[in-house]
Amino acid sequence: MDDNTRSSVYKTKALGNILGYFLYLFQFKLLSFYKGQQVVNLIKSIRNEVDLAFYPYEAYTVYSIAKSQSNLKGDMAEVGVYQGGSAKLICEAKQKTKLHLFDTFSGLPPVSDKDTHFGTKFWHENEFNNTSEETVKKYLSKYENVFLYKGRFPETSTPIKDVQFSFVHLDVDLYQSTRDCLEFFYPRLVNGGIILTHDYHSNGVQTAFREYFQDKKIPMIELTGSQCMVVNAKE
Repeated sequence: MDDNTRSSVYKTKALGNILGYFLYLFQFKLLSFYKGQQVVNLIKSIRNEVDLAFYPYEAYTVYSIAKSQSNLKGDMAEVGVYQGGSAKLICEAKQKTKLHLFDTFSGLPPVSDKDTHFGTKFWHENEFNNTSEETVKKYLSKYENVFLYKGRFPETSTPIKDVQFSFVHLDVDLYQSTRDCLEFFYPRLVNGGIILTHDYHSNGVQTAFREYFQDKKIPMIELTGSQCMVVNAKE
């Protein structure tokens, strides 16, 4: 698919909604065939509870990586919690690992000219503000070792400045937010630790990753959908 077609999808909300609907159905069918029904039902239930801005394959990736990383030493973190859907996926997989959740709970900060989707400026300031720290805390209340931090990251990072991480999930949407998160979290990854990002199809997120890792011998692994991951391999 060329960029003009991709741009048209982002410019035309109705077209994007139609394509998204059929993609959701198709991916759920494939997940039901290849994966355990328990995980599929978990993703479906979360979609019914909150606005989960992930396709089924992307949601499964978050769950699967969190589950695999739960066997490593180190805490987990998510920046960009929104209504708590992806955080719940991590909670279901992390076992007793500590999970640190960061969000402004007031929507996106200012959107720069770098933050486009195939040339189209799609996000806007304060988008995703239909959430609150209180509702997310209540939504995740049954899980242990979950800590919420309200405010703009990395200003809220002081409580975890000496913590190491086995898994970090980023869903911050924008260039500067992504760059700030990489600069904070990558040096704090344990050996084998993973950073997974959503919205890697956006120019801002891609640019932040490429700039940060351009001088490091760390491959960026592009996954299906809009996700990308890096694995820390310290000598």
